[in-house]
Amino acid sequence: MDLLSGGSTPLDGNRLGSGEYLERPGDALLDGFTSYEELVLGNGLLLRRYANGAVRLENPTSGVIQEERIDGKLLVSLPTGKVVFQKFVGEPLLVYDTAGIQPPGLARVSTASLPGEEETRHVYHFQDQEGAHIIDLCTLRYYRMASKASR
Repeated sequence: MDLLSGGSTPLDGNRLGSGEYLERPGDALLDGFTSYEELVLGNGLLLRRYANGAVRLENPTSGVIQEERIDGKLLVSLPTGKVVFQKFVGEPLLVYDTAGIQPPGLARVSTASLPGEEETRHVYHFQDQEGAHIIDLCTLRYYRMASKASR
């Protein structure tokens, strides 16, 4: 995602992740109480960087929130109450249904042809009794295709 790659010289507190920096624009929201900085990126995503090193991206249109914590945990929250969780890099992506009683499922990262896109995109995807779920990694757009049983 080239929107997050480097400025020239990093300013204090502008670390995005391992080796990636972004200069703080003048219109960035700084929250002193919970210690985060919030930026609206050019693609409409909200980027929130916490003082402890956690990074959170949110697509306000789709309701998808992705958070990478400093201990390596990855959380992707969907507006349906499902959460994709990875405890550490290299471990499986588990899908939890926080609004229901389904057992944890398994998500994968792959490429897919999405509506309106000319090239294939990297996505998280999983299936459950509601159907197939796809989240675009770059835009955090969420697609759900209902299964025949749930129609």
